[in-house]
Amino acid sequence: MCSSGLVGLIVAAGYSSRMGTFKPLLPLGEKTVIEAAVDSLLLGGVTDIRVIVGHRAAELVPVLERLPVSIIENPNYAAGMFSSVVTGLSQFAGEAEAFMLLPGDTPLIRRSSIKDLMKAYRQTGAAVVYPVFNGRRGHPPLISAKCFPAILSGDGVGGLRAILEQFAADSAEVAVADQGVIMDIDIREDYERLTKFYAQRQIPTYDECLALLRKHQVGDKVARHGQTVAKVGRQLAELLNGSGLQLNIELVVAGGMLHDIAKGKPNHPKRGERLIKSKGFSALAGIIASHMDLELTPEQVMDEVAVVFLADKLVQGDRLVSLSERFSLPLEKFSSNPEILAAVLHRQRTAEVIRDRVTGLVGRGSLEEMVLQ
Repeated sequence: MCSSGLVGLIVAAGYSSRMGTFKPLLPLGEKTVIEAAVDSLLLGGVTDIRVIVGHRAAELVPVLERLPVSIIENPNYAAGMFSSVVTGLSQFAGEAEAFMLLPGDTPLIRRSSIKDLMKAYRQTGAAVVYPVFNGRRGHPPLISAKCFPAILSGDGVGGLRAILEQFAADSAEVAVADQGVIMDIDIREDYERLTKFYAQRQIPTYDECLALLRKHQVGDKVARHGQTVAKVGRQLAELLNGSGLQLNIELVVAGGMLHDIAKGKPNHPKRGERLIKSKGFSALAGIIASHMDLELTPEQVMDEVAVVFLADKLVQGDRLVSLSERFSLPLEKFSSNPEILAAVLHRQRTAEVIRDRVTGLVGRGSLEEMVLQ
């Protein structure tokens, strides 16, 4: 599907009555909620974006005029969201092949989700393609021209959902590793959660990590190993932060969860790095690339990469072990292969150096005993 045939329709015309304040203009980091919604579609490759305004349009329009969008006013916005969808669709029904419907209060959609929806539409030709996170349908659905006549002639009873249900047999679902598709703003607590999510958007959440592992068909054994490494990594990071460091614990946990996402494939650290970069998680890519082999320098500070490297070496399968136990089997197995043996010894020495540095920073007892207890 060419991008010119796809419209991104953002609906931002409602009263925001449950929230008690005008949601589109709420701050979200350095932007506003409506600006973040537009960015989500743009980053996903949607270039024709139209925004429906209504309530407090005079305040919203000046913000939208600075963005690469078309503005459509819905004079009947008081009738509800369906009226805004009809107002927008009536403007482009004759020229568009499909549209993505994004409520203005669901602003944080990852670019990979937008691209996955487009790919699924090209492959299936479905009337509607829904993003699904952890078994829940979210936004934005991709709605094809097959549905346009039914929407434009609808009476609004049951809203858009009732019309799309008519196309249930011709719909598709796409599993996405994107918690944002189910995060909207209805009440103050929703906004606070969304703000925290936005602040850490470069790092997948724990549930997103699980979804990524499922999406890329990582086996249960490898997934359990990752979960245990994430748990140990969190313990190490918390110990170090208690000693004055400022490690990003969420980054450590995500690194532990996903370090083996490409396990079983040639050069799986580099392959995993490329995969994670393609999802937009560049901060995480370096951890995955270095989880097997890490070159330390004497002056290197203790960081998230080193923490995940050590945590991985303290876990065998899904069981916590000491470094000596972790390396005993490969040292014996490859004792007659000098090249591989040298690599194993290098990893062991690197892990021991990191362990000793952590112990020195924490300043008490044996690190392995603290983690293994």
